[in-house]
Amino acid sequence: MHVYLIRHAQSEGNVLDYKARLPVDQFNTELERSPEYALTALGIQQAQALATRLAHDHIVRLYSSPFERALTTARIYGEAVGLEPVIVPELREVVPHSVNKSRPSVSLRQHYLRSFAGMAWASKGPSWASERARARRAWQIITAEPVAQDQAIAAVSHGWLITLLLFGLRSDPQWRVVRRDVQNAGISVIVRGQ
Repeated sequence: MHVYLIRHAQSEGNVLDYKARLPVDQFNTELERSPEYALTALGIQQAQALATRLAHDHIVRLYSSPFERALTTARIYGEAVGLEPVIVPELREVVPHSVNKSRPSVSLRQHYLRSFAGMAWASKGPSWASERARARRAWQIITAEPVAQDQAIAAVSHGWLITLLLFGLRSDPQWRVVRRDVQNAGISVIVRGQ
């Protein structure tokens, strides 16, 4: 059994200017809007190319994050190969905390770094520990139904969640990570029992 973890194709969020300075309220608005980021024109082409890249991989089930960029990627790929994506909420992206209003206007990159760093000691909302646990639940859900040894499943998700999944699988003797690729439309490959 092979599992393909596919990062969504390029989205509006991937082409933001991370050097641009933003006041806190604009950053928090971006966080709220992130589940709705659409694919760019390049992202649509990348999603269409997945059908060619995975044409001979015997994928029998397709899962997707509910976030627009991942779901659109999954639908474009699924339409090309005759699979309907099953939405798994646990496959959604890791979205950090909103930023405290008292912080200054800094670059978008700095806002994200501070926000993600805050997850390390968060007592409310998502923490890195809770997100790792959610990634484990997502893995259990998508691998619950057995498939034949020569068949595969695919799940379209996001860079941070796929990174957490790959990190967690390092110590699982049932699975072997064959390829890691968390770039837009990248495909990480995990194999059972080899």
